[in-house]
Amino acid sequence: MKILKFTSILIVFLLSVISCDGLKIPKSIFETSERVKYERSFSGADSLLQNWKANYSIAKNSQLHIKDGYTAEVLPDSINLHALGYSLELKKGDLLIIETMKENSESKIFVDIIEENSNINESKSELIKRNRLTQFIENSGVHKVIIQPEIEFNRNFKLRIYTQPSLGFPVAGKGNRDVQSFWGASRDGGGRSHEGVDIFAAKGTPVVAIADGFVTRTGNQGLGGKQVWLRDAALGNSYYYAHLDSILTEDGRQVKLNDTLGWVGNTGNAAGGSPHLHFGIYTSGGAVDPYPYIRKRDMPKELTFTQKKFESEKYIKAGSNLRSGTGTDYKILKNVTAKTKAQVLAISGSWVHVKTSDNSEGFVLGDRLNDK
Repeated sequence: MKILKFTSILIVFLLSVISCDGLKIPKSIFETSERVKYERSFSGADSLLQNWKANYSIAKNSQLHIKDGYTAEVLPDSINLHALGYSLELKKGDLLIIETMKENSESKIFVDIIEENSNINESKSELIKRNRLTQFIENSGVHKVIIQPEIEFNRNFKLRIYTQPSLGFPVAGKGNRDVQSFWGASRDGGGRSHEGVDIFAAKGTPVVAIADGFVTRTGNQGLGGKQVWLRDAALGNSYYYAHLDSILTEDGRQVKLNDTLGWVGNTGNAAGGSPHLHFGIYTSGGAVDPYPYIRKRDMPKELTFTQKKFESEKYIKAGSNLRSGTGTDYKILKNVTAKTKAQVLAISGSWVHVKTSDNSEGFVLGDRLNDK
């Protein structure tokens, strides 16, 4: 009898997902998004959840922009359940880092990262764990970053959004200023384009592994002269080191980040010229610009809490401009013609991210706000 009952339930389920187009299994059955899991487990009032979801949608359509190295103090509202949505220009090979500092380590903050010009307009929501989330950027372009605390979150928190190189630097002791020939530069009188970057250094400077992996090939041939090919154990990319003076590794060897592979030289078609390393990256789709992968960049200022109290409700002075970013060079989204009540969502230096009662959002200078 139990078997018959189970079979009947199974048949009803299958009929519910089969259409004239064939078997259609709802995507949500296999959904692993942290946001979706949270929504399913939420046991509070439906009105709270609906408001939380609506504010996510508003943030998803936000016109606000930030630059690499954005820092802010966020003022969550446990009643209105705001979400922050910012667009950010990123390059393939960047490592995007989102950090928070909050008093309650158990509280949840959700992050969605969406490629704005992608055919896929959804993301797999993640949680910031141990105050940090990192994501390797697969495609260059504008990305929307959405930050939203869980329902009933009511404490201020610090936010930092910035990038770092996803790989190490391939020449020991060198940096950005030593890269003097970039991706796409003309070669052979315009007959070909440069598929990599050239990093200039004295002959004999160590050339090092930019990631854990294994050496797939070494040799002395063609334009590259003495060369090493390294396969990344994590991403599966191939890294090409050319014009070496000498090679200190061998085919098949396992290497760790910063292991020495050889010495900078000028072999191959670099003979007679200044010693340098030609460094290239080859993915399954072909050669890509390696500079974003290795470009060194400064860290934004450390997150610290201030003692200053900033009320979440303010009034915008008449004649103020709401801008799309933290600077007067950003687009004016709205001119506030009369004194207007606004909710403060975040404070970034002298600029404040506000939201008015008609759901208009923008950045305004802090000195354009009054308490009444």
